[in-house]
Amino acid sequence: MLDAEPWIRSFPSAALPVTPWTVLFFPHSGGSADSCRDLAARLADTARTACVQYPGRAERGREPLFTDVHVLADQVAEALAPVRGDGPLVLFGHSLGAAVAYEVVRRMPDQRRLVLVASGHPAPSRIRLPVLEDPVGESSGDFEGPLVELIGSLGGADAGLLEHPVLREMFLPVIRGDLMAYSRYRPAAGSAVDCPVVALTGTTDPLTNPLDVRAWERHTSSTLRVHELPGGHFFTNEHAEKVADVLRGVMTNEWALDERP
Repeated sequence: MLDAEPWIRSFPSAALPVTPWTVLFFPHSGGSADSCRDLAARLADTARTACVQYPGRAERGREPLFTDVHVLADQVAEALAPVRGDGPLVLFGHSLGAAVAYEVVRRMPDQRRLVLVASGHPAPSRIRLPVLEDPVGESSGDFEGPLVELIGSLGGADAGLLEHPVLREMFLPVIRGDLMAYSRYRPAAGSAVDCPVVALTGTTDPLTNPLDVRAWERHTSSTLRVHELPGGHFFTNEHAEKVADVLRGVMTNEWALDERP
């Protein structure tokens, strides 16, 4: 099991996995390890599962939020290295999580027996993010209005939190911090990984399009496979079982085990 507190939390399972694979989840902006629990449960009989826990949420709520995706990837990669083991590993990231997972893979010297699954995210060379900062001279309410509107338009479980004043007060600073850090993220020019990449996209996701997703082929020296699923940005919630089916397919195909020297 992958356990590297406080960075990586394993999901316990009573079932014995039928493959040697482990799936490591990377949450979206504002997400915690618990946001990946449902998808992990669907894979309990197939693989060992774990999730990265970003600082500033859940049991790490008293820690400062991360401010730099590259520094975050450095820290996760350092925590992962001693516990990875020799078994094959899927790194599954959705939205912001896909960028973090990509950068973590780039920091791993041995990328054999790895698969990167980038969900709801354009290829690194196609990212177009305006830099977000706290506005000077404006009230927090003025700033939070557009943020609330954005979250609501994307849907997902987080949107429901906005209806509860206490949860909204707790949640908005976290997602605002994540989005600010993410807006400053720029991958290194010409960066790529050496493992297979699987890109998942929702057919009506406003944050991606087919050209942006297909461009992941520029960022791997191995293979790219693209899966379109119905739904918007959080198609992973709308069609969790279909996403689980894609992951099961990854773990039962020989192409996923890259044994190149």
